[in-house]
Amino acid sequence: MSSTTHVRRSRRAVVAATLGVLALGGSLALPAQAFAEAPHGTRTGTLTVQAPAAVGFAGRPVAFTGTITNNGTEDTRYALLLQTITEAGTPPHAITIDYKDPANGTWTPVPLDFHGGAGEATYDGTTGAIAVPAGATVTLDLRIGAPMGLPHDGASNGGFRSITLESRLTVPGSGDDLGEQVSRISVDPIGSSLAHVPATAVAGGEPIEFDAVLANPTPSAYTNLGNVLFVDDHATVQVRRADGGWTTLPKVSDGIPDDKPGVYLQGRDSSIDAGATTVTRVRVSYDATTPLGATTIDPCLFVNEGATPFRGTTDCSQGSTVHVVAPAQAPAQAPVQAPAPEKTAAEPAPETTATKTARTARTTRAAQAQPVTDTAPAVEAEPVTPTAPATAAPTGPAAPVATPAVPAATETESDTVTAGAAAALAVLGAGALLLVGRRRRRS
Repeated sequence: MSSTTHVRRSRRAVVAATLGVLALGGSLALPAQAFAEAPHGTRTGTLTVQAPAAVGFAGRPVAFTGTITNNGTEDTRYALLLQTITEAGTPPHAITIDYKDPANGTWTPVPLDFHGGAGEATYDGTTGAIAVPAGATVTLDLRIGAPMGLPHDGASNGGFRSITLESRLTVPGSGDDLGEQVSRISVDPIGSSLAHVPATAVAGGEPIEFDAVLANPTPSAYTNLGNVLFVDDHATVQVRRADGGWTTLPKVSDGIPDDKPGVYLQGRDSSIDAGATTVTRVRVSYDATTPLGATTIDPCLFVNEGATPFRGTTDCSQGSTVHVVAPAQAPAQAPVQAPAPEKTAAEPAPETTATKTARTARTTRAAQAQPVTDTAPAVEAEPVTPTAPATAAPTGPAAPVATPAVPAATETESDTVTAGAAAALAVLGAGALLLVGRRRRRS
């Protein structure tokens, strides 16, 4: 937030409009003679405004102060003319300003007039009279917010990234303008995100778990807040309770065809304090009828929703993609193998995932295409004696013995592997062929 002091050229028009508001009556209607007790020219005063550096977009107002010093020799009643300037597209009811009346300590809204323009939008209004004795200083409590609408009637579009606040010290009824201070206020959003979302989920299988993070880095508190996840129609969403159990959340529809349903993680009208962060553990399961392929989980925040769900001031974040796959199936007609011996020095080096998948597919095709026979010419050609199992040691000679059984296999040779060769390997007792049926997943 930065502040400068200057006088706008439009001040006279704003002062005239403000005095017109005062003359209409109500709490701001003050007789002009009440401010004409001192001779013209003896009224002096200074204003220092400590505006907030930021407020939350669609959040609650943030407090600040304005200090008025009466440098004159007469007790004087002052008023603050307040004007905000924001970007074009600012909707009505987007800004509020309140002050605490020093006379009774009550927070009182400053009536603001909205003026939308092609290049900018403005709100302007004035406080009531602030009595300051001669030579004294009064600190006025104020607060400013950007609610972006009314309670339960939030604006669904429009917005701005900053507010320029112009504060002018005046003496109502006299036309005196004692100076101006300009402050720039950032308008920062609240945010939601997802963390550690698994890439895949099984249709009809176990749920996936992840964290939903709600972060409020702003100085504004939030009420009437909906922290929503939009999910597939076939999904079931649960959140973990404080006691470790899980609660299933109802899915809510906005009534628009093809729109995903949403779930409220903390309820439809939840709240979060300024500067707070909450983490909710979530799990999502997909039923067996879920279409296979990519689906998304999308986080959105809604402030001041109306009667229709998901209609309010909206802030959506990057979602996560989950690939729903079919339950894994065991390989058809997989050959039965004897239990693998304990690892020895003769065991082949571990295969990569890609190699293992390719070898399993080739071997399965060979087992399905060729019947097992009792003839095994390859065994007769092997230089192996019947006493080989007795002489084979866990280490040392076992490695060269097993070498002829596995190496030299090419794409063509692996398609013609026979049961006889597998039996020979089992007799050797070293490097037995173990087919690992990798579960195939469809995306």
